[in-house]
Amino acid sequence: MGTTTNKDRSSTMRLSNGSRIGVIGGGPAGSFYSYFFLDLAERASLDVNLDIYEDQDFTRSGPAGCNHCGGIVAESLVQLLASEGINLPPNVVQRSFDSYVLHMDVGTIKIDTPLKEKRIAAMFRGAGPLKSKGLDRGSFDGFLQKLTIEKGANLINQRVSNIHFENGYPIIETRKGISKSYDLIVGAAGLNPKSLELFEGLDFGFQPPKATKTHICEFELGTEIVQRYFGNSLQVFLLDFPRLQFAALIPKGKYVTLVLLGTDIDKELVESLLMTDEMKRCFPPDIDLLKSMPCKCFPKMNIGAAVLPYGDRIVLVGDSAVSKLYKNGIGAAYITAKAAATTSILHGISANDFQKHYLPACKSLNFDNMIGKLIFAFAHGVQKRKFMKRGILRMIYKEQPKDGIHRHMSTVLWDTFTGSAPYRDIFFRTLKPAFWVNFIWKSIVGLFPYKIDGTMESSAVKSDALGKFYQDGENIVIQGEEGEYLYVIQSGTVEVLQEKNGQETHIAELYEGDFFGEMAVFERDVRSSTVRSKGDSRVLTINKKTLLGRIQEDPSLAFRMLQNMSSRIRKMDTQISRIKRADRRNWDIRPEEKPEEKIDE
Repeated sequence: MGTTTNKDRSSTMRLSNGSRIGVIGGGPAGSFYSYFFLDLAERASLDVNLDIYEDQDFTRSGPAGCNHCGGIVAESLVQLLASEGINLPPNVVQRSFDSYVLHMDVGTIKIDTPLKEKRIAAMFRGAGPLKSKGLDRGSFDGFLQKLTIEKGANLINQRVSNIHFENGYPIIETRKGISKSYDLIVGAAGLNPKSLELFEGLDFGFQPPKATKTHICEFELGTEIVQRYFGNSLQVFLLDFPRLQFAALIPKGKYVTLVLLGTDIDKELVESLLMTDEMKRCFPPDIDLLKSMPCKCFPKMNIGAAVLPYGDRIVLVGDSAVSKLYKNGIGAAYITAKAAATTSILHGISANDFQKHYLPACKSLNFDNMIGKLIFAFAHGVQKRKFMKRGILRMIYKEQPKDGIHRHMSTVLWDTFTGSAPYRDIFFRTLKPAFWVNFIWKSIVGLFPYKIDGTMESSAVKSDALGKFYQDGENIVIQGEEGEYLYVIQSGTVEVLQEKNGQETHIAELYEGDFFGEMAVFERDVRSSTVRSKGDSRVLTINKKTLLGRIQEDPSLAFRMLQNMSSRIRKMDTQISRIKRADRRNWDIRPEEKPEEKIDE
């Protein structure tokens, strides 16, 4: 094919001004790669050309090309995107969640988010399910695609039909006759078999990831019914069904999405699940679940890593390379795409460069998935033993009044089902003696049959916005208190104040997209200022552990934060200088400092 892995040649495979990049696939993986690549290129003063090949129209309701319905942006990814300056707009978020309800055949319990804050977003990847006739909301994929175009990407709405090499450079050909040469080709076509075959045919050793069949369907219930029956809660089902790990009901606008995750999900399993009492209790009694699905499909889901997802001048990202086991793949798309983009700009585009700087990100995800398989194997064993399930429910029920760090089982299940933490973190959390002592005792108690119903009525207030709402004059952080979180403003305005000698001085105003509290992330100290909402505002909290863990894996995130901090410091210096000048003028006109009047003799 004209490629080589020779180390001497790899040193010459670097991008320069005028380089051309072709991205095949305009979904999350392709958009994330394009966005971060162009952002890094701009910082490196590199003038490049990037084309995205995507034939899907994200403004069209499915199923053409599919991927238009299901979609969850996990809690940790919402935080990381916000720290990158990417805030999900309200018109994209179909619903945000502050809790989930766990359903088992021994009882039901509601688990609140540890911080009482909405940091999980449900959205439509495209314009909605079949026969939706368009929604009054935007699509997630369309939102990301718009970001890349604003960064300078060129969108080509055509399907790629062939990839080959000429004189050592890859050529992309489309069905409509386009033929273009590139310095680098990025594969971000998900698990589309025809697209993956194009890369297999290049003979650089690539083998597609292992996949299995899952199930997604939509129930159109109407906004009022969805709010009344589901509110701002995810519904998660741990039931003893063969090949099923867990199922979830996700309210989104006037729809509810049913997602089944497991191995080789088929029609019979779906119908059996829909007929359970646990499932039927979630819906209005007059709904026929088997006849109320306007849009349903059995898409493939990644359950393994690809072999050699890179070569000279070629790299694959997202589901085409590796994903997160039984979690939404958008988080893996973000991680792999950014790692590949950073490698392309800072290191090079040879197979050796990708092996050294990109492959570790894929291996880390794959290793985490191996731990995830152990966790789900244990969970599957628990599903077959009612006394253990009663122990879990009892443990969660007793934990709910406690604060976050003492809610052991609640946080383990929260992070497992919502994708808010890596499986390795969840696994190590379960190794604590207190966790097992409590679980074993509650399971022993569970040998005596009883049923727990720890659900609560859904909130009557419909809110699709992420973050926490603050009213005018309400303090978000207080000067002198210990800090553990970074905050990103989702909407509204906040003011920064400093108190000295009992008087508050206005330092600055911050607006949508700005962040504050960053010093608590980098050093252990108390808050140096009070931050107060000016008018109504909505603020997203970012965990210190989540942020530091990601910074360790991706130092460029710290660079972005330092750049924003530098800009903030310059603005605050200007503001402080203005305050001092104003104070000096006031000082000059104070009566006690006026020069003595001259007296005529």
